[in-house]
Amino acid sequence: MRLLIFLCFFIGSCAGESIPKDIIPPAKIEAIWYDAIRADEMVDVYSIQDSTYRNFSKRSALYDSIFHIHSISKESFEKSMEFYEGRPDLLKTILESLQKKIDTVVVDTAVIKDTVMRKKVIRELAK
Repeated sequence: MRLLIFLCFFIGSCAGESIPKDIIPPAKIEAIWYDAIRADEMVDVYSIQDSTYRNFSKRSALYDSIFHIHSISKESFEKSMEFYEGRPDLLKTILESLQKKIDTVVVDTAVIKDTVMRKKVIRELAK
């Protein structure tokens, strides 16, 4: 009887798993991470171009802007990060989706650059 009660409890707790209300939903956390990645890239590019660029303060200011844009607090973000780090199944799904989004942007950017380059070459050859 104890085994049956334990199994019912275990199965019920696994089947009803959902994301708590105080945790940022996967789609929104993915959007936040995407913006954070773009912010990090921007800071890295500027710091390469300008050695006096203050990386930490600029990165922090951009993160604050991202939190404001997405209407979340830093504490809510950190709590959600801890939750998703403890749930590798959800984290994997989010990161795979994020990677697809980044790959699409990279491919689109490469196509645009390639098209611009082709036009420049065609103009040069036409001269």
